Amino acid sequence: MQLSLQIIAGIWIVFLAIIFVPALLNPMPAERRSSRYIRQSGIFAILVVILIIVAGRFAPGALFIRVIPDSALAGITAIILTIAGLTFSVWARYHLGRNWSSMVMIKVGHQLIRTGPYRFVRNPMYTGILVAVVGVAIAIGELFAFIALLIGIASIWFKIKAEEEVLTERFGEEYLQYKREVKALIPFIV
Repeated sequence: MQLSLQIIAGIWIVFLAIIFVPALLNPMPAERRSSRYIRQSGIFAILVVILIIVAGRFAPGALFIRVIPDSALAGITAIILTIAGLTFSVWARYHLGRNWSSMVMIKVGHQLIRTGPYRFVRNPMYTGILVAVVGVAIAIGELFAFIALLIGIASIWFKIKAEEEVLTERFGEEYLQYKREVKALIPFIV
């Protein structure tokens, strides 16, 4: 499993470079930022830290129970999920172009993107990242990794709600129609 985790770490490093370097080299000014998301994220992070401290205090070692066997099949599955998820996210990042930001914001000249993976889900970068994080959890194989996955899902859901707020404010009925037509994370389901 150690080799799988090393490969996955390398894949994530390449992904982060692909996502962030273009934004650093060609930034686009922000028109509006969401302070609500920043506030909610801070509160959420504090609650997660408290939960981890409490769990560690009352059930030491319980978070490190192996739930996925340490096997070649698990390692290969983890690598495939990581590659597939992050490739989907890169495809989405390509279609967002200069509209992309790691923070919840509307950029000057922001456009509502409905091409590429945005035809299938409204938040394909998050869909891909979550698939990749499932791969990481499988590679780690311990309970805490799946708890981290659930925390990641909740965190992304908070961010989606904040993004929907600013997108609705900016694009109005056009975004609401898109929201009715295309699911948030999983095509035709959620």
